Amino acid sequence: MSPKKTHWYNEVSRDQWKSLNAATIGYFLDGFDFNMVNLLLVPIAASFHIPLVLSSTLISAAYLSRWFGGLMFGAIGDRFGRKVSMVTSILLYAGGTFICAFAPSFWVLFAARLFIGLGMAGEYSSSTTYIMETWPKHLRNRAVGFVVAGFSLGGAVTAQVYKLVSSLLEGTKYASQDWRLFFMIGIIPVFFALWMRRSISEAQDFEEMRAQQKKMQAADPNYIPPKDMFSVLFKQGKLCSIINTCSALVTIVLLVFVFLMSSKLNLIQSVLAWIVIFATIMSYTRQFMKRRWPIGLGILIIMVAANLGNGPMQALMPTYYSTALHFSTGMVANLTSVFWVGQVIGCIVVGFVGDKWGTRKAYLFGTTASLLFLAPVFMINRPLMDKGFIWMALFVVCLMAYETAISFAALMPKYIGNFFTTSGRNAGVGFLINAAGLGQALAPVMTLSLANAVFQPMGLNLGWTLFCIVLTVATFIIVCLVINLPPRLLKLIHPDELRKQDWSDFDITSVEEQVKLDKK
Repeated sequence: MSPKKTHWYNEVSRDQWKSLNAATIGYFLDGFDFNMVNLLLVPIAASFHIPLVLSSTLISAAYLSRWFGGLMFGAIGDRFGRKVSMVTSILLYAGGTFICAFAPSFWVLFAARLFIGLGMAGEYSSSTTYIMETWPKHLRNRAVGFVVAGFSLGGAVTAQVYKLVSSLLEGTKYASQDWRLFFMIGIIPVFFALWMRRSISEAQDFEEMRAQQKKMQAADPNYIPPKDMFSVLFKQGKLCSIINTCSALVTIVLLVFVFLMSSKLNLIQSVLAWIVIFATIMSYTRQFMKRRWPIGLGILIIMVAANLGNGPMQALMPTYYSTALHFSTGMVANLTSVFWVGQVIGCIVVGFVGDKWGTRKAYLFGTTASLLFLAPVFMINRPLMDKGFIWMALFVVCLMAYETAISFAALMPKYIGNFFTTSGRNAGVGFLINAAGLGQALAPVMTLSLANAVFQPMGLNLGWTLFCIVLTVATFIIVCLVINLPPRLLKLIHPDELRKQDWSDFDITSVEEQVKLDKK
């Protein structure tokens, strides 16, 4: 008689499920915040009597600080533990959200958004790294998928909560301040997250790494564990620290100019600013990853491309619904929820696919499949929808199918994490993902500029711009994934630094082996 088959969920302990819930709530908050700000730009502008263009800089504000937040909280996670990083990042997010709710002026609100950006960058890296190092190895893709699904779920919930709050306050004296109530509501899940995280255990791989390092120190008094990213950049030597500090400050100033004063910069000035910003990011990557820096470059190329493709869809689809398809506010909110629900489904499905096929192959499959549904989303226009319900239904199905497929990118933290040992994984994932996130901040501006300069003069609406950008970017990503760009670049520049793990889609290196690799 064959042994009874054990279902995968029975292989996950009670503590591991608890850890998953604690990590997912952080991503939920990030999705809630991301979509919330998009919805509140108009009422905030009206409340402070400022132009909508200035109000829209609140979206950029979080990106100004996220790249540094990924570095900072990643270093905290690598030095003090993933749990410490998760708790401190959510506290910073809570403080920023609280200030937003009671901000007396726009610039106080803007400053609070900077703190939120720092905190959410920590969430991005710490939560996924934590769950990667907590769940069983053969189930880690689905664990990451579950966590990242929290982001999309937060986005879906936001649209419906906004509809509810607006309808409750409509016609009352508080209607003009409904955005403040929205930020107050956003604080509630924070307390829930802190309560959930108070008793979770440290990541298993991190604790095992510390134990292995102590063993090596006992065997070899000259052994020095690898330094965290913050120490490498700002505590390695006086001259190095000064240069890196100055470059960080210059980068922040340039980002302020690029995002907040873009109308005052010409094309050459903007290009030069982005060259300096990218040079700083690559300099930090080179110092932290040392001779393995080509891996970081390959990851950044793929991640920036992914953000340039997905960013416009997330930020500008509501605009497309209202301007090109002429939908009502309620319909826009409902379609926004459909958009996010599709992402939730995709994030969950990709985890199972990734555990079966491998992380990179799953992402490659999802990106390729998304192209099958991209064209129908923009080919089904309002005149077709007015001809019959079947066209509207087909549009919704294709929209959800596209989002389900493109959400296979949820495995990127896992894909990136495989290139790092446990000692530097938190910072590696956090810094590279959030630095590449600058592409997502740039994407809507780039898309609208392209639409105004090229497509509108040809009589084509925003949908055609989105279609062409997403198609081009997705094709580029497919090529990068097929050749496995990060290790391919490393093989080209420093082939002696290649590891077996670099070519594998699965976790094949034990923590003990990783600690030995750190020593080399």
